[in-house]
Amino acid sequence: MKRLVIGLVKGLLVGGALGAALHFGLGATTLIGPLAYVFYAVVGALAGLLAGRPAWREGAGVAAILRAVFGLGVGVGLYALAGLLKFEVPLAGVGAGHTLQQIPLLLAPTIATVYATLVEVDDGGENPEPAVQSKVRINLEDIKVDEEEAPAQNGARARKKA
Repeated sequence: MKRLVIGLVKGLLVGGALGAALHFGLGATTLIGPLAYVFYAVVGALAGLLAGRPAWREGAGVAAILRAVFGLGVGVGLYALAGLLKFEVPLAGVGAGHTLQQIPLLLAPTIATVYATLVEVDDGGENPEPAVQSKVRINLEDIKVDEEEAPAQNGARARKKA
């Protein structure tokens, strides 16, 4: 349950920050076309990079990069799937007649939250403890050689010398 809440918070923060930066910072209240695919690819990549185990932990750097690369496709794919939702979303400052797919202030947090939550639940646990390796000591005196094997070993040594 804890990982689920952390994933929701991370996703809302990442997606909300990117959506708000685009909406309020750049003044782009709607986003369509090729630039939208690039934007949502970045949203998915950042959500994947920041969710789950941190990249600076031992053994998590490669996993973080893979989550980010996979997040590129997740962001683009979820943006394309949002195009199937044809209902209009009334949002102050955006205007009428826009669908969820066209409003980055709402869709960016949605995409980032979905992906970050999945990643956090899957990969957000603590590092597993390394397996304890027991040291086994073998006494050479405990090893018994059958009488039949001893001449074969000596014969093999004699052939190697020749």
